[in-house]
Amino acid sequence: MRPPPTGLRNSPHDVSPAWWRRGRAGTGLTAVLDWLPVLVCVGLLINGVRLRGRLRRLETVPASGRPVDPSHEFLVADGVQLTDSGRRAASYHASRDKLDVLDLVPADLTVERALDLARMVDTRTYRTDRCVPGRGAFQALLVRSEILDRAGITRRDGFDPVELVDITERLKTFASGSTDLAVLPGLRAAREDAAMRVRVQQRAYRFTRRNQLFPFVPQLATAIGVHVNRPWGLAATALFWFQPFFVCAGRVPLSPRDLIRSPIVRILSGLLFVIDSVRAGRAQAARAAEAKAAGLPADPVKHAAKQRTAASRASYGRDVRAGLARFLRRARADCPWCGSVELATRLDSPDMFLRKPGRFRLDGCRRCGHVFLNPGLSPAGREFYDRDRYDGLRTGIAEQALAVIARDRRGQAAAVRPFTVPRTWLDVGSRYGHFPNAAREVWPATVFDGVDTFAGLDEGLRRGWLDHAHHGRLPDVVEAVAGRYDVISMFGYLERADDPSAELDAVAKALPPGGHMLCELANPECHQARWLGRFWAGWAVPERAHLIPVDNLLAALEDRGLRPVLVRFAASRGLGDLSAALLLVVAAIAPRPMPWLRQAAGPAHLVAWGAMMAVVSPLLITARLLDRLARRYVHGAGFAGTYLVIARKEV
Repeated sequence: MRPPPTGLRNSPHDVSPAWWRRGRAGTGLTAVLDWLPVLVCVGLLINGVRLRGRLRRLETVPASGRPVDPSHEFLVADGVQLTDSGRRAASYHASRDKLDVLDLVPADLTVERALDLARMVDTRTYRTDRCVPGRGAFQALLVRSEILDRAGITRRDGFDPVELVDITERLKTFASGSTDLAVLPGLRAAREDAAMRVRVQQRAYRFTRRNQLFPFVPQLATAIGVHVNRPWGLAATALFWFQPFFVCAGRVPLSPRDLIRSPIVRILSGLLFVIDSVRAGRAQAARAAEAKAAGLPADPVKHAAKQRTAASRASYGRDVRAGLARFLRRARADCPWCGSVELATRLDSPDMFLRKPGRFRLDGCRRCGHVFLNPGLSPAGREFYDRDRYDGLRTGIAEQALAVIARDRRGQAAAVRPFTVPRTWLDVGSRYGHFPNAAREVWPATVFDGVDTFAGLDEGLRRGWLDHAHHGRLPDVVEAVAGRYDVISMFGYLERADDPSAELDAVAKALPPGGHMLCELANPECHQARWLGRFWAGWAVPERAHLIPVDNLLAALEDRGLRPVLVRFAASRGLGDLSAALLLVVAAIAPRPMPWLRQAAGPAHLVAWGAMMAVVSPLLITARLLDRLARRYVHGAGFAGTYLVIARKEV
């Protein structure tokens, strides 16, 4: 008689422990868990092929006898050995390929650092993708002096790899299309331990913590797989231990110095991390004691950050004690779009994104459907609620989010191709200029200028993302820009304007005959806006003062002599509606520490936030999958979170 199939309950081939079989007996997880180690094996093989391909595409710097270019400077981490011949070779390579920043990769990186490099950098697109963050080996950098000056980097030595993470990220923003990485033969990597590697990961993934945890998923799944399906579990374990050989051995320009002992290192990784962390902690304690004896802070960087946070908390405290009423204008009795007095409350909500104090009402017009913040923000209120949203304490995370959205909007930049080939382009509401930076990949010969009241506009100019900057709102500078631009774009700008009609008047005046306007707005008529309520990210209360239905905008453009030539509906940018709603729920229950939230500053709230994230993680994975599907397939007004309009000014 043929024995039962492997993996079935009570099968003689099921070698998992009895307690495990009893625990999962009669559950629907049996089949899934039996397949888990098989999926781990497949995943390790596919990921190994991906990582190996990225490392194989790394270019190797050729030797050169030419002298080092005087404009080239080298930032080298402590312990890294860079020879004169290596400097000459790197300088020639950068000059030949017209690079402003070149990350120099030592061929003798440790295995785990080589794998980290492959995970962080897609070597096919790193140089051409202007929106990806700066990444590399964090050992040595060649940088053109002009870029260092514009980036405000004055130090030239005494770096550790963690500091080079921040420097690499900043330099990439100033050389978005002229940054690359290559293996430099003869460059010797610094000797580092497991604790330093974790510190580098924590800094590089500070805005995407999940990426730091992904490499541990196969380990956890393999541990479970050994109990439920031992043959495949052991196979997954072996694949995990020997994955470095598959990725790094053979025709790869790297020769990790610990490749032979990498399986042992992986087995003992947890123990090595503890040992190295204890050593690092003792060294840090010794340095802190020396600093204290000298009357200096133990960690100057953390001390400065705490001081900035304390000053910000005190400032917010004074503003709140002075009263919130001054942050709002007088409530309107009529619709700012059509003048109707038939208004109804559409939403009552707090600030869902930053959790700043105050409640806000969105009224909807029964006649035209226009939705607006009522009462609106006063100038003082705009300053209070916009502070630290895209700058200040949240500059890093805001720039990360803006870069992701800008990558998404390259398709919008290409959408004007059937109608015009722009020589000049004005982006209204540019902030740092993330969209013009991304759009240069589509239109490299176009001059991109920006208009905004945001102080970061000058930073975009220094980075080279903008060619010229106009400070103020479009109606303020319309006389200076009239007739100069083939395309004027607005992304999320009309919703933030005090008077959208005046902004549209300015667009009509600024465009020359035959010029095109391109704008993208949130779609308040989508089903998600009604189903998700205040957790729909498109409301963005109180940042967005107006939400304009598509028919209203099209009619307003026609009235101003702008004929719509394209109307396109799409899913929301960034995270997506469902993912953003889940994260807003988490933030509402366990808000993360911010200076304006005194009650959220303790460690207990951090633990609560972490627990909430652990609970919703399975839902978040599902939501992100659905959001990605929506981004690909949703093109109707009913479920589209945004709409894009391109209009041409008639001659």
